[in-house]
Amino acid sequence: MKDNVKNWSKGLEKGDVLWGIGGIIVILIFLGYVFEYKPENVFLLGKSGTLALELPLVQTNIFIDEEKKLTTTKENENPEFELSAKKHSVIISRDGYYPWTKEVIIPNNGKIKLSPIFITINTSGQIITKNDPEYVKLRRIVIENPLPAKTSPIISKDGIASLWMEDNKIIVSVASSTYNVLQPDTAIRSVHFYKDRADVVIFSTSSAIYAIEVNKEGKQNFMPIYKGGSPTFYKDNPNFVYVWDNGTLMEVII
Repeated sequence: MKDNVKNWSKGLEKGDVLWGIGGIIVILIFLGYVFEYKPENVFLLGKSGTLALELPLVQTNIFIDEEKKLTTTKENENPEFELSAKKHSVIISRDGYYPWTKEVIIPNNGKIKLSPIFITINTSGQIITKNDPEYVKLRRIVIENPLPAKTSPIISKDGIASLWMEDNKIIVSVASSTYNVLQPDTAIRSVHFYKDRADVVIFSTSSAIYAIEVNKEGKQNFMPIYKGGSPTFYKDNPNFVYVWDNGTLMEVII
């Protein structure tokens, strides 16, 4: 009888220990969420990495985790920030431009480089009249501009990415990775890489021309460039596109 009591007592002690350990784990996880730490970041506490930004425009504001860190004072600044090795939110803003946001996980002793998109809220450009000697040629090029196919894709300027359409879906291939960028309900009429970049695409559908990031990780930024009637465009310059919309030929700054 005494042996049975002893065995029961030992079993109870082991059970209490297990329950105690389990309770501590639950409390740690709960506190982690309260203080904005995720379970996958537990082993990164006390460690840090670097966030690098490529910012071409002066007077650009940088917010990290909703705290303003810097306003650039010159063009083509490349500020770097040492951050804890965990997830952070980044917001880049500038007067007259759409804000750009991204969530990134900073690797321990590593570096993440970001190149935000800068799209003006108010579109600028000029109308190309019929008196222009290039009018007829440009109008034909824009209207007849074919969508790229997998067998004849558009290649980015740096040669690392290819872009094509398939079943109204924008597809970009970079090295061994293929990205299904977007497949809207409305028909896409024109598509190309944005400026000289391989990580951003511009396209026209419905009543507008948009810019969208290729990679959806950390938020896929999506911004309007031009709003009109039923625009089609042709791009042969990194700074603007030729647009045909409702019988008007234009040069629109991107």
